[in-house]
Amino acid sequence: MTPETEAKLNELAERTHRGKDELLEEAVGHLLAYNEWFEDKVRNSLAAAERGETVSDEEVRNWIAKRERS
Repeated sequence: MTPETEAKLNELAERTHRGKDELLEEAVGHLLAYNEWFEDKVRNSLAAAERGETVSDEEVRNWIAKRERS
C-alpha cells in the first residue's frame, strides 16, 4: 500500500471511528462482489452474442441520436 493510501485509510478510520482492518475487509468485500457481478455480466453478454442476440451498428447509432435529441 502506498504511503498516501495508508494515510487516507488512517484518516478514514479516525473519522469514522472504525478499525483499519474493518475498513479493509469491507473494501475487499465490495471489490469481490463487484468482480463477481462484472464477470456474470460479461459471461451473459458473450452468451447472448453467441445466440445472435445483438443489434446492428445502425440501430445503435439511431438509438444514440434519439437520446441526444431528447
